[in-house]
Amino acid sequence: MTYWIDDDNKSYPLLRCPFCGTESAEMITQEELWGYPMNATRFTVCCSRERGGCGATCGFHETKAHAATRWNTRTVI
Repeated sequence: MTYWIDDDNKSYPLLRCPFCGTESAEMITQEELWGYPMNATRFTVCCSRERGGCGATCGFHETKAHAATRWNTRTVI
């Protein structure tokens, strides 16, 4: 299980990818994913291809906590 640290210095778990089962999930911004500047900062959890994952995401969300909640409640296939 991977973890991310929020601005409040608490760590939160990111569960395995519901599609490929790897533990390569990471919290990133929309700007980091798409590679160009955005007007607003939005967050997603991505199953990192660089770390052996499939590239699945949970959509973009206003807060890191909401993105993590959406990722962690996806249905496992």
